[in-house]
Amino acid sequence: MKNQSIDRVRIVDEAMATLGLSYDMSTSPSMVREVLGEMRVEDLETSYPPMREFLDRVVAHPADLGAMLAQVRWGLVENAPAVVEFLEEALSKEWLRASREVDKAAHVAYVLEAITAAMCNSPVFFDDYVEHVRAEQKKIGIDHEHVFESFLRMLPSSLNFFGTAKAISLDMAMVYFRAGRFLHGAPVDEQSVGELYEAGRISLLERKLLLPLCGKGRCVCNDWLRVNIYEAGITEYKNGFPPNAMAAHVLAEHVLAHCRPESFQPRHMEPEGPTRDFYASLAADDNYVPVVELTAEWKSLYLTWNMAFILGALNDLHFLFPKLLIPSVLCSKSEHFLGARITSLWVSINTALLLHFHGVDKQTGPEGRREMAAAWGKINQRYAEDLYEADVSPDADALKKSFDKRFARPYASLGKLVMEFMKR
Repeated sequence: MKNQSIDRVRIVDEAMATLGLSYDMSTSPSMVREVLGEMRVEDLETSYPPMREFLDRVVAHPADLGAMLAQVRWGLVENAPAVVEFLEEALSKEWLRASREVDKAAHVAYVLEAITAAMCNSPVFFDDYVEHVRAEQKKIGIDHEHVFESFLRMLPSSLNFFGTAKAISLDMAMVYFRAGRFLHGAPVDEQSVGELYEAGRISLLERKLLLPLCGKGRCVCNDWLRVNIYEAGITEYKNGFPPNAMAAHVLAEHVLAHCRPESFQPRHMEPEGPTRDFYASLAADDNYVPVVELTAEWKSLYLTWNMAFILGALNDLHFLFPKLLIPSVLCSKSEHFLGARITSLWVSINTALLLHFHGVDKQTGPEGRREMAAAWGKINQRYAEDLYEADVSPDADALKKSFDKRFARPYASLGKLVMEFMKR
């Protein structure tokens, strides 16, 4: 095991160097300003002192980027063996190279990590950031009080149907996250939701979104997660990547077989492994976060599956890859993973939508990306089959039959899943 860990460190270090990244790097204030401008948060105002200080500092002075990259290395070595296996193949086939986009992605990750960590640890900053993004979206005609009209408005100019649906569905998760924090661990039920609405803490639309989730004995986050995974799995299948679609299927079936009800508990969410002083500044006694007891193996498969999906299906990788590689996600405790993942995804997807609406030139990804994504998907399928055998069923035929049934009519299957989610 020790030799295996050393070998992973060597592979990650070689990949970092080939991409032009080093552990003694500093940020470029001009690059940070470019990133904040494209995210439309260069004028973000917040009353939360740690982020107010962070945003003032990073646009004026270089910051230590290498320390975050060291956290990423630790996370890949400890939590993502399939990703390291793909990096080894990518190095052997000379798929990796340094570029301005890679450098920019590192800066995006630095900014996104601070935003995600602060949102997870401060309800004040969470609200400040969400309200700022929604105000930016209203400027271009997107109003989240009118979901259907917003969907139609987003669809023509956004990423694609997947990106638009993802942005809409994530709002439901963020509303649930916000309500759970308001309630300080009390159940999110009809009475508490009604009281939040009467007190002006949530809007009428948010109340309507929350009511279908107010049953007893629910695994709300798990149910939502299955829908979210299958949205991407269908895209994988339709795009000609069935091995990675199989990984999505196993992730969703694992969630179905192991319902782990979420709870909201007072926690300081900090990445495992190497740390930085910034996280200590975020600590608060009264911060409630969603806690879902996912396994380390499930988290690991999710990370590698979603990275391969992004590579094969989406553009603007410099804004979308970092959402999985930032320490708050990659190095999170398994029980904190879902909360951090939802937050980083919400920030990234809404950033991508704003990029498209404002006509920022999209980056279409590296040459030969289909070959890379296909190779990565095959690696992921092996890990998925191992997870299914260990935690769901040793019957390999059952896995194939359930996969074939799910993807025979994928959109009908997804629609049925969504309706079941809303009715339960």
